[in-house]
Amino acid sequence: MYGKTSYYGKKYMAALKPLLVESEDLRILVDTGIGELPEKIVKYFKPDRSMTLEKSLRKVGLSPEDITTVVNTHLHLDHCGNNNLFKGARFVVQEMEHAYAKNPHRFQKGAYVKSLFETSRFRTVSGTHQLTEDVTLIPTPGHTPGHQSVLVEGEKRYVYCGDIAPLRENYERRNIVGVLFNSVDALASIDKLRELGGYPIFSHDNEQLGL
Repeated sequence: MYGKTSYYGKKYMAALKPLLVESEDLRILVDTGIGELPEKIVKYFKPDRSMTLEKSLRKVGLSPEDITTVVNTHLHLDHCGNNNLFKGARFVVQEMEHAYAKNPHRFQKGAYVKSLFETSRFRTVSGTHQLTEDVTLIPTPGHTPGHQSVLVEGEKRYVYCGDIAPLRENYERRNIVGVLFNSVDALASIDKLRELGGYPIFSHDNEQLGL
């Protein structure tokens, strides 16, 4: 039995938190948040744009042109919504996710916007992938079939969970998320992240706004 969650059935103003990683000669951005949305979709969202991704980059002295690599944990619109800002970057996603995003099942179709990931600059990988000596991409399916999380070995171990554990309680209580492709895979992926240990980073948790 999964632990009781405090958010089910309630509206939740979710944070959108891309992660910037500098490793070797790469400036890597994990996910790009939510950008401008098509009219047919925007009515379902009320994004707070007081802090945009470009503003966040400027705070650390960077611009979109400085990003060399974008890793998308998956291709839902709130995780690749600003992909088009990064004209010079290459994009890395799991092969299974890229294929599924082009032809998703009806229950996931509304979360994918093809214009956000139709680019020749996508590099697809299959399974665990060593991006740099310190950055590893780890398959964590369940939320989507090709979801991946990101392990960063720095001064300490960091694990960017993505939407397999977007809130602390998903990770700590083993609560799978409501939007699911496969619930069995999702729980196994949460357990995989817990076994990795380190400092988990939750993509939508408002209580965790800094490292």
